[in-house]
Amino acid sequence: MSSTENHGSDSLIDTLVDGRYRLRTEVGRSGSSTVFVARDGHAGTDVSLRVFSAEVSHRRGGVLLEQATIAATMNHPQVLRTLASGRATIGDASRVYVVQEHLGGGTLQDLIDRGRLLTPSQAAVVGLDVCRALDHAHRRGLAHFDLRPSAIVFGDDHRARVADLGVVSVVAEDAWADATSVSLERARYCAPEQTLGEPFDEKSDVYALALVLTEAVTGSVPFLADSVVTTLSGRVDRLFPVSADLGGLASVLERAGRCDPLERSGAADMARALVQAAPSLPRPAPLPLVSATLFDSTGEIARPVDMVKPPDSADTMVSATSDAVIEKDSVTNDRADAPVIARWIVAAVAVLVVVVGGFLLFSVIQKDSYSVPALTGVDLGEATNLVTEYDWTIIEVGEASEDVPAGAIVRTEPETGQTLQSGKAITFVVSTGPPPVPLPELNALDVVTATSALTEAGLVLGVQTPEFSENVPSGLVIRWTVALQPNLVAGQEVIKGTAVDMVVSQGPAPRVVPDLRTMTIDVATTALNDLQLIINRADDEFSNDVPVGGVSSQLPAAGESLAKGASVTVAISKGPDLVSMPNLAVLTNLDAVKAAIINAGLTVGNVTGRVRGAPIATVVGGQVVAPGQLLPRGSIVDVVYFG
Repeated sequence: MSSTENHGSDSLIDTLVDGRYRLRTEVGRSGSSTVFVARDGHAGTDVSLRVFSAEVSHRRGGVLLEQATIAATMNHPQVLRTLASGRATIGDASRVYVVQEHLGGGTLQDLIDRGRLLTPSQAAVVGLDVCRALDHAHRRGLAHFDLRPSAIVFGDDHRARVADLGVVSVVAEDAWADATSVSLERARYCAPEQTLGEPFDEKSDVYALALVLTEAVTGSVPFLADSVVTTLSGRVDRLFPVSADLGGLASVLERAGRCDPLERSGAADMARALVQAAPSLPRPAPLPLVSATLFDSTGEIARPVDMVKPPDSADTMVSATSDAVIEKDSVTNDRADAPVIARWIVAAVAVLVVVVGGFLLFSVIQKDSYSVPALTGVDLGEATNLVTEYDWTIIEVGEASEDVPAGAIVRTEPETGQTLQSGKAITFVVSTGPPPVPLPELNALDVVTATSALTEAGLVLGVQTPEFSENVPSGLVIRWTVALQPNLVAGQEVIKGTAVDMVVSQGPAPRVVPDLRTMTIDVATTALNDLQLIINRADDEFSNDVPVGGVSSQLPAAGESLAKGASVTVAISKGPDLVSMPNLAVLTNLDAVKAAIINAGLTVGNVTGRVRGAPIATVVGGQVVAPGQLLPRGSIVDVVYFG
């Protein structure tokens, strides 16, 4: 697809899409789609309408429409509503389009473009809204994969919504199939795993949000360079840059911006971290929003109309009216020469003014009142929908709760059953989950005691991993960690019910006994000492295989395992055990010959020839041996007789 095809949007202005949506103004474009403000002819309202290019519509239209259908089922106050989707002939080609609600508060990109940076407190509010939207979408199998400041849209209530959830992810996945061809704008907010061409998931949205919030506070995107290649390469294996300027947001963004997705926060984790960081931040000022509707359809600047604020109460209006009557009476009474009839007429007119004014006052201030419904335990999004028809202004306040799930209503102000006029404010006290609890110190505790300490703190035991330790006795905790926040230490707070993993000592690792044979006693001692084993010396022994002074035998044998501090017993070689060959030539009796051989420590072998008289030769190993010759004890001696 050429960029010309998708960017020729001027020709689409005033086009009627599907007989309902008339394109009025272009507000954004990319290589795959163009976004317009359009007029919904059926509802009579403005909407945001994204038109995909003919090439993308042809190749991925089915998936786009499927994702848009799923997105339309999401009902959450921080998710920009998807109103409709379809395929229509737009311009000269069949294209897929997606319709979303149009808000008047502009985008986060509008603020950044005008140099209106956020304070850390304001960024925390925006970040919490975005996290709630992402978590809602992620739990429904939808992701963004292209989260940018332009995708964070504000309503007149100054609350953030996330646009295009689920829909743009289709195009983003295609773009990242070849990381070398992505645009610099897409690379600005990508996660390291996208850069490396590895599989990516919802955690990429969290990394992008960390980049976006950092830019919103500091004015610059971390790791951004002049080229795509430098930007991408600079984001791999790099610690996320946080500074004191971020205040209490620093630790939250550091966790959300970790290179390894397994160590990175999820959307719900980041939301909880923002809630925990909130008490350390100043109260946020209202967001400096930039209206997305600075111009009307004629192109002229729309100027605000001065409005007189209506009185706050009937008493105020009545008092003002009465004062006017009194003032009028004073004037008429000063005219002593006025006829009596004139004074009666003036009085009648004054009474009429009071009556008419009171009627008009009643008409102005009379508003419908409604009973506050029972919303405790109801999800925030559902509760918002339940009171939408009453036209109340909703104020959200977070509060920890043991009993109400996170994201649900703890209570309302006014309370259930009280009446509240349209246009008035109702406060939703929203559960942030159980109150945070401090982490106990578990190191050097036995498993039973450590588990009890976790239970008393409202925490649970996670994974228990055994590990050998040279210094920590067996059965005691070597170290512990919270899987999602591994940098936490004892005393820091976590959400109640958090799992804490423990590594438990198995004591020192077993020692594998080395082969000591042929070593001298000194060398063998050093080898065992290095393994923290003890050497014991048995009586020296003869050995036909090991030279004098070498280890001839050991117990346990080489390759067996011993505990630290155990003993290995060795015997030292005295060399071969040699005996002298007796003189058999003087012995004329075979029995005497055999006895002499055995008594000498040798073994009788084969006897050949005629056993009369003395033997003529003795043979060991095929060699004739002479009397007095030294032989290894036990050698076999063959006896040869004449004939």
